[in-house]
Amino acid sequence: MKLAFPIALLAAGAASAASATGGLQCRPSSGTGPTLDLVVGHGAGPAVVAARLGGRPMTVAQSWIDSRYLWLDLVDVNATRYEARLRAVFQPKLRGRPALGTLIRGGRTYRVRCVES
Repeated sequence: MKLAFPIALLAAGAASAASATGGLQCRPSSGTGPTLDLVVGHGAGPAVVAARLGGRPMTVAQSWIDSRYLWLDLVDVNATRYEARLRAVFQPKLRGRPALGTLIRGGRTYRVRCVES
């Protein structure tokens, strides 16, 4: 009986951790280009906690995500150079509330659509 409460507390903690993150995937609106996968943590405020660009892990240099904007600067894993910059605005009136914007990588600008994954 003494173990029932700690076990229930651990189970509740494990269940809440599963809903503490979400994901976004940003793909070019048309044509080919890089795909950006994001893991977003939902704590006191949302934060981009992990990113993969074209399947390669990236380091988040800085990010801003709120109910309107998704801005993100990515650097290589050694933080020696910028790899990409994302600037997108959420569209609450569109189905699925996508974020539409641009992804700049390697001197090229891609129009992207970011949706929950």
